Amino acid sequence: MANELMNANGNAITAANEVMETGVGYSSMNVQDHDQAVAFYNAVTNPTGKLKEHINETLNLVHVSVEPIELKREDGTANIAPRIVLVTDAGESYSCVSVGVYAALKRIFSLFGTPDTWTKPLTIKPVLQATKKGQVLSIQLV
Repeated sequence: MANELMNANGNAITAANEVMETGVGYSSMNVQDHDQAVAFYNAVTNPTGKLKEHINETLNLVHVSVEPIELKREDGTANIAPRIVLVTDAGESYSCVSVGVYAALKRIFSLFGTPDTWTKPLTIKPVLQATKKGQVLSIQLV
C-alpha cells in the first residue's frame, strides 16, 4: 500500500514518492466534510511556522502534504522543488521546501506506510544534516 495511495473518493492516485516526477500533489488527509477541508486548507496555506525554526524539537506527525512548486532564480531560470507541510496531532503545521525532507518522507512511507494508515502519530525531529555543499534539512524518527 505504501506505493499506491488512495484519494478521498477511493480512487488510486500518484504515489507520494512520485510527486516530483509527475507534478501531482499528495495529501494524507482524507477530507470528508467542510470543516475538515477548511482546517486542512488553512494548515497548508497558512502554516503555523517554518520547519527549519523547529530544529531538534520533537513533533507528533499525523498528516503530510507535498506539492511541487516552481522556484525562479535571479537569472530567470526555474527549477521544481517539493513544498512540504507537516501537520501535528496538536493541529500545528510546519512548512519547508526541502529535497532532504522529501527524501526522508519517502523512506518513512516505505517503512511505515502513509500517515492515513497509521494508528498513532509518528514522532519526528527536524534536523540539519551536513553535506558537501553545506547543510540540508531532514527529519529523524524519535
